[in-house]
Amino acid sequence: MHVRTKFVGATLVVLATAGVTGATNALASQPATPTTTVEKYGWKNAADYNSQWAATFGPGEGAVSYKNNAVTVSAAPFTTGADFSVFDHLKYIRLSTKSFPVPQTGSLEFSVDIDAATPGTQPGRIIHGCYGPPFSYTSLSQPCANAYAQPTFEGQQAGVVLNMISIQTGQLFDWFVSGSRVFALIERLPSSVTGVGSVGLDKAYTQIIKEAPKGTHHRVSIRYTRGAGTSSVDYFLDEQPFAHVDHVGIPLDVQGVPYTNVYPALGSGEQLSIDSFQIGHGLFSLLDAFPFQHGDRPDLSVSIPMSERLFGQGATGTWKDFTVTTKNDK
Repeated sequence: MHVRTKFVGATLVVLATAGVTGATNALASQPATPTTTVEKYGWKNAADYNSQWAATFGPGEGAVSYKNNAVTVSAAPFTTGADFSVFDHLKYIRLSTKSFPVPQTGSLEFSVDIDAATPGTQPGRIIHGCYGPPFSYTSLSQPCANAYAQPTFEGQQAGVVLNMISIQTGQLFDWFVSGSRVFALIERLPSSVTGVGSVGLDKAYTQIIKEAPKGTHHRVSIRYTRGAGTSSVDYFLDEQPFAHVDHVGIPLDVQGVPYTNVYPALGSGEQLSIDSFQIGHGLFSLLDAFPFQHGDRPDLSVSIPMSERLFGQGATGTWKDFTVTTKNDK
């Protein structure tokens, strides 16, 4: 095996070819060989960062500081909340202005170093609410005809997040890193959130695959792989396998795959083959009840008062050295 490495602009390309020697015309007659491309999605200053990351869902909250290829966002404690749809979840989020294609047969992987602190989170804190429309439950002292109460992971209360997102399909893969825990999440957002397509609750889902105790600094990666009839995702923590999901687009419980039971799906989903993804990063909370006050299921709508959404928790996150690795198997 002969490996050739070269730089193209800011992109490192590693080409693996069969054979040690051979004439150019002989190599040209051989079948195409796999290629791996490694790109650093970086910046030098605030202007570079803001040109490469879009505030698609608004400016968010938090103090932001920049270094070469690193950004820190601090919102400790959180000060903004919303009792409507998924908008309480997004404390700060940025999406790459560049979209990265997925090979027809191969994989696309996003990686980044994350440092996370989530002061004010409480192990197993129970979030209280009341079944009813958005904004209907304003205080725990208010009588509640149909009470809601669920424990939460530390990362649901406040998390420093890496997203791999396909706006066109609504499919997301997420890493949540908190002060002492991590979890991997898979979800497909409905069209009521993305504004794209016709994804209803028969196809939308949000599920935490696996949660575990870990420290505050990690290299996290998400790799999406597809080929003929296949579509899967792998999550890596400090370069070690953490979670794997086949048949992307089909909820875990529908597949019969063990997971954390947060949250059961309402439909059967559909298997997807995804052409491209953007990178996302931000500070999140995930305290709501699925399906997050979706208009098609008012019977499952849960209103949570602001005192339960903002109880002194917050997050400070640093993301450094975003890396995009594309492997073309043909």
